[in-house]
Amino acid sequence: KELDDHGRDEERFERDFDDFVDGGKRSDRMEMMMVWRLTDDLELTTEQAEKFFPRFRKHREAMDETRKKERALGKELKKKLKKEENISVDDVKETVKKITELKKSSLDLESEFLLGMDDLLSTRQLANLGLFKHKMMKDVRGELKERKKDHRGMKKDRKRRKGGSRGRRGNF
Repeated sequence: KELDDHGRDEERFERDFDDFVDGGKRSDRMEMMMVWRLTDDLELTTEQAEKFFPRFRKHREAMDETRKKERALGKELKKKLKKEENISVDDVKETVKKITELKKSSLDLESEFLLGMDDLLSTRQLANLGLFKHKMMKDVRGELKERKKDHRGMKKDRKRRKGGSRGRRGNF
């Protein structure tokens, strides 16, 4: 069960990461961070960056569309489950089949993008690009853990301060 939960957490994190990058309030800041990190990690020259980022944005848009379709299918199925509608085996199979096809399409898009960069990037840069998403997610996950840890510590400090002063008042 632990592995299963971890797998789901991993999948949920990746989906949230993609949502965070592609939409939401902080997407511009995240996009800027990705541009900076990609430029730095890939050691892009100015000329390479001018050609790379338009292609990268086009790729992200295509990935966005695929993810939106995938999410819509999942939401539709969840809605049916919430309404406790009778869902046929064929409906479930069809939805799973469509989602699987969309995931395959995402993998194809990733592969085409990466392999299509061989006219612009060196072998080393291609390898770093291939590892970038995983590395970035790992880094962001670590940063979020730290923030959560720091936030918990701040809450405990506030509780101690509040608890301590209440205790003294109660002794009057």
